[in-house]
Amino acid sequence: MMKSFEDIKQKSHSVVLEIMPNVSSEELLDDVDLFSLGLDSINAMMLVMNLQDAFGVTFETCEIDVDNFRTLANITELIKNKQEVIPTSVKV
Repeated sequence: MMKSFEDIKQKSHSVVLEIMPNVSSEELLDDVDLFSLGLDSINAMMLVMNLQDAFGVTFETCEIDVDNFRTLANITELIKNKQEVIPTSVKV
């Protein structure tokens, strides 16, 4: 079952806060640059892995781009798009 945009945003918000414990929930607005809040390359990779686990998606190499993970809004949009194209399993 696909999650709503709001559900994805809330869950993404929680995952980001787990990776960035020094950031408050109030600071983590949709359009705030996560790298300006202290996200570094190591934490960014942890964020990618945690988001994949949390949403059951796999990001393609071309999707693991700084801009896709720069803001909560970008992350939410990426995951929403991934969930829309998840193929259903087909038995052969």
